[in-house]
Amino acid sequence: MKRLIPALAAVVLVLTGCGVRATDVPIPGTYLAGDTFAIRIEFGSVLNLPDRAKIIAEGVEVGMLDRIELVGDTAVATVDLKADVRLPKSTTAELRQSTILGDIHIALQAPANAGPPFLVNGDVIPRSRTVPAANVEDILRAMSNIVTGGRFGEMQELVAGVNAAFPTDPADLSRILAGGRNALHDLATHTGELDRILAAAASVTTTLEANKNNVDRTLTLGPGRAAGLSEVLFGLVQLIIDGGELATYVGDLALPLRGDLHDIIGILAPAARTIGSADTTVPMNVAAMNRLLRDKLIPFFSAPPNIRVQRVTPEAVAADAAARSDEMIQVLRSIGMVR
Repeated sequence: MKRLIPALAAVVLVLTGCGVRATDVPIPGTYLAGDTFAIRIEFGSVLNLPDRAKIIAEGVEVGMLDRIELVGDTAVATVDLKADVRLPKSTTAELRQSTILGDIHIALQAPANAGPPFLVNGDVIPRSRTVPAANVEDILRAMSNIVTGGRFGEMQELVAGVNAAFPTDPADLSRILAGGRNALHDLATHTGELDRILAAAASVTTTLEANKNNVDRTLTLGPGRAAGLSEVLFGLVQLIIDGGELATYVGDLALPLRGDLHDIIGILAPAARTIGSADTTVPMNVAAMNRLLRDKLIPFFSAPPNIRVQRVTPEAVAADAAARSDEMIQVLRSIGMVR
C-alpha cells in the first residue's frame, strides 16, 4: 500500500505536467456516453460560460461543450451532440440561464415547421444566428445605471423643470387652466377655419413641391443677387448724398438768372396753355368758320343781285359802311380771326 501511493502521485504529476484538465478525467456527468458528433457555434461573447456547459434543445439535454477558441473577434464553441439528435441547419443558438443565479448553458432553438437537412458533424452555426447571454450581472448593472443616473436623472430634472414652470399660487394655476380650456373650446368651435388654414397650408406645400426647382434656384442664387442689389441701393443713396453738394452750386449758378427765367416762363406759359387747350378750341373755331362760309358768305355771293336803291345821301352811305364794318369785325372776332 505504501508503494501504491507514490505511484499514484507520480501519475497525477505526469498528467498535470501534460496540461490535462480536471474535467478531462472521466467522471460521470462530465462526458457524453455513446456516439456523438461535433458542431461549431460562433458567439460574439461567451462571458461566464462554464467548462463542460450543457447543450439543451426543447428543454432536453442533447450535448455538452467541448472547448472554446478565439478566432479574430469571434468566440467559437465546439460542442458534442448525441448521435440521435435531429436539428435543422437553420437552428439558432443562445446563451441562457435556467434560474437567476444558475449556470449559463447553450440553448438550441429550431424554427417552427423546419425540416431537413439536419445538422451533421462539422457544421457551423454562424454568428448571425446566435445571441449572447443576458446574464444577471449585466441586468443589475443596467438597472444600477438607470437608478443612479442616466435617463432616470434626466427624468427627475424634467419633472423638476415642469414643476418650476407652473405658478405656486393656485389662483394663477386656475386662471391658466381656464385659458387653456377656452383655447380648446375655440379650436373645437372653429374647425371649419382650421380646415381652411390646413388646406391652404397644404396647397402652399403642394405648390412649393411642384416648383421645387425654382425654389432651389431662388435659394441658391437669391443670396448673391440680394447682396448685389444691396450694393446698388447703397450706391444710389451715396449718389443722392453726393448730388446734394452739386445742387448747392447749381443753385448759386441759377440765382443771378432767376429774373430772366421768371420772364421767360411768364411768356411761355400762355403759349403752353393755348397749345394745351388747342384740342378743344380748334374744332369749335373750325365749326364757326364752316357755318360762316356755308350759311353767310356762299349764299350771299351765289344769289342774284336783288338791290333796289331808293335814295343815296353821303351821310347815309358813310354811316351804313361804318356799321357794316363793325358787324364784320364782330363776326371775325367771334370766330377767333381778329383779336
